[in-house]
Amino acid sequence: MSTDNHQHEPESKKKEKKKFHRHLTKYLTERDTVFATIWVFIFIFVLGSIPLNLGVINPIKLSLKDFDSNDMSYSKLGKAKTTPPDSNIVVVNIGTIDREGLAMMIDKVASYHPKVMALDAYFSGPRDPAQDSILRETFAKNPNLIAASILQLSGKEGDTAVERGNYFKTAHQFAYVNFFQDSISTFRAFEPFYEDYAKKKYTSFSAAVVKAYNPEAYELLEKKGHHHKVLINYSRHPSQYLTVDFDNLMMMNESDSAIFAHKIVLFGYVNNDPNDITDKKFTPMNKKFYGKSVPDMNGIYIHANIISMALEKNYIKKLPSWVNLLIAIIICWFHMSFFIHYYLESHIWFHLAAKLAQVASAIFFVWLGIYLYDKYRLKVDLKLSLIVIVMAVDVIYFYEAWAVWMHRKFKYRTVFKPHNH
Repeated sequence: MSTDNHQHEPESKKKEKKKFHRHLTKYLTERDTVFATIWVFIFIFVLGSIPLNLGVINPIKLSLKDFDSNDMSYSKLGKAKTTPPDSNIVVVNIGTIDREGLAMMIDKVASYHPKVMALDAYFSGPRDPAQDSILRETFAKNPNLIAASILQLSGKEGDTAVERGNYFKTAHQFAYVNFFQDSISTFRAFEPFYEDYAKKKYTSFSAAVVKAYNPEAYELLEKKGHHHKVLINYSRHPSQYLTVDFDNLMMMNESDSAIFAHKIVLFGYVNNDPNDITDKKFTPMNKKFYGKSVPDMNGIYIHANIISMALEKNYIKKLPSWVNLLIAIIICWFHMSFFIHYYLESHIWFHLAAKLAQVASAIFFVWLGIYLYDKYRLKVDLKLSLIVIVMAVDVIYFYEAWAVWMHRKFKYRTVFKPHNH
C-alpha cells in the first residue's frame, strides 16, 4: 500500500508541473506572443516620447525618475552598518571658522605629517587682507594640500568647461569639488574626470586625493571613470569616519600625531543637526529612501565614501544597458505567453491570474535586484522589466483588436478570433 502511494505522489507532481509548464509555454512560440511583446515596447517608446508638461504629472514623473529600489539595501537592510571605520581617512570639521582659523587648522594638521590634505571649501574673492595673507601663505607652504575649484559646464551637451580657480592661487594643486547633478536628486554616481571638446581633462576632488595617496588605486579609477560616471558604493555612514573639530584639534599634542600621520585628511563642513541642510545632499543612505524631504549627508562624507571605495577597490558592477533591455524583453515574452494563455482559455480567471502574476513578479524582481546589489555589488536595472510586466496586460487588448482587424482584412494568422470569449 505504501509503495502505491509512493508511486502515485510523483505522478501527481509531474502532472502539476506539466500543467504549469503548459500554462507558461503553450503560446511561447506563437507569432502573436512575439508581436504582442514588440507592441509593449512600442507603447513604452511612444508614451515616453510624448512631451507631457503637466503640473500634476511632473512631480510624479520626477519622483519615479529618482526612485531606485536598490536604495533599500542601504536605508533598510543596513548595508554599511557592519563595515569597519576607514582608518586611512580623517575628516576635520571646518564649521564656519574664519580664514585665519582655517589656516591654523591646516598648519596644525600639517605638523603631524599626513600624506594628503584636501580642502573642500571654495574661496571666490578677498575678505580681510590680514587673514587672506595668512591663508595664502599656508596654501603655499603645504605642497600636499589639494585646494578646491569649481568646474562650470556650458554648451548644449555640456561640452565646454570653464574651471573657476580658487582665489588663493598659491595652492600647489586644484581639483573640482562640485557634482554635476541637481540638488534634489539622489547622489548615486559621480564623474571622476571631465574632458571637454578640446580634450582637456579635469580631475575631481576625490580622484585627485586617490591619485596623491595611492597611484595604483587611481589607475583603476581612471579606467572605470574614463568618459563614464562611476556608481558610488556608500560603504560608511558619517559616524564611521573619525571626525575632529576645531577645539579638539587645537588641544592635541605630539602624542596624538598618529591620528593624522601618513593619512588622508579631508577638511570640510560638517553638521550633525538633521534640520540643517547646509552643504547636504540626498544619498541612498537616507532613512526615507522614497518620498524623502531632508538631505542626509554632508558633501565631505560623500567624497570620503568615494575615496574609500577607490582605495578598497570596492566598486559596484553595473550591467550594460543592452543586457537590461534583453532581460526586460525575455521577461515580457514569458509574461505575455502566460497572459495570452489565460486570456484565451480561462478568460473568467484572466484578470485575477494576471494581477497575481504581476504582483508576484514585481516582488520577486525587486527582491532579486536588491539581493544581487547587496551580496555581489551587482546593479541590475529592472525598472524597464517592471514597467513591461505592468503594461503587458493592457497591451493584449490593443493587440487583439489589431490582430482581429488584420485577420479580417488580410487573412492575418492569429490565435485571436472574433467573439472568442
